[in-house]
Amino acid sequence: MTGERTAKKDRDPIFTICLAIFAIAAIIAVGAFINNEYLATGDEKASTGDKVSVNYTGTFYDAYGQPNAVVFDTSYWSVADDDDIAKSNDFTKKSKSSYTPLSFTIGKGTMLADFENSVIGHVAGDKYSIQIDAASGYVGASTEGTLNETGNIMAASFTMPYSKFHTAYADVDISGKTGVITFETKFGWDATAQLTDGGNSVLVTYMPEIDKAYTVYESGATTVTYTVTAIGDNQLTYNIKIDNPVTVDNAGHIQMIKLDLGEETIYITQILGGTITYKEG
Repeated sequence: MTGERTAKKDRDPIFTICLAIFAIAAIIAVGAFINNEYLATGDEKASTGDKVSVNYTGTFYDAYGQPNAVVFDTSYWSVADDDDIAKSNDFTKKSKSSYTPLSFTIGKGTMLADFENSVIGHVAGDKYSIQIDAASGYVGASTEGTLNETGNIMAASFTMPYSKFHTAYADVDISGKTGVITFETKFGWDATAQLTDGGNSVLVTYMPEIDKAYTVYESGATTVTYTVTAIGDNQLTYNIKIDNPVTVDNAGHIQMIKLDLGEETIYITQILGGTITYKEG
């Protein structure tokens, strides 16, 4: 189903960080209701309460067709199927039949307000672009943090709620187990897991190999690797290497990299002077 990225829901935190730009083509103009029948008229302007259908392509960073633009959603199969058109990290190509015009009623609040209101005053065949800033986007990551390219610290052993562990590692069968099991973490290294607190919590202990580079993200030419350099005092010291990030300006901002690390998910937004900036929450 298209329109997933424009619906008014809690969505990928990228929407609270990036400028979204929509190129919209109104293909069915609103018409008049006569005897409870809907009659489309090509010169009727859309207004509040009218049902409309639009084709659209949503991009981050720049307008569609511009060098820095990356598509996060579209109603056009031709756009989704074109590998030469840059896509956002979480773009997933669906079946061809899924790419259809997006229909909604203006004023119902089912879409982002700026997207919905932009249709007002347009008629069938109109093509236009709108920009939606991060503040008008979806509820998402809002806490900013930083990491260093070298010398970062994380806990080697920690406890997390069973529900959270199961969500992160649904394929790891630990329910009802009384002993220790070994599994592969989101980082790529092994760890042990053991139920505690009557089965309500899981004790996780990481077991990485020292100085081995673990790939935690790969998309096109962009890769992110974690390398543990030391283990001691219940902590891991590690370095992060990001190769071939897609830059979007001259200030170190990059096409967002989403890292699902099991215990948390972070969104890397900038690399500057050895400092890696991310969003979470």
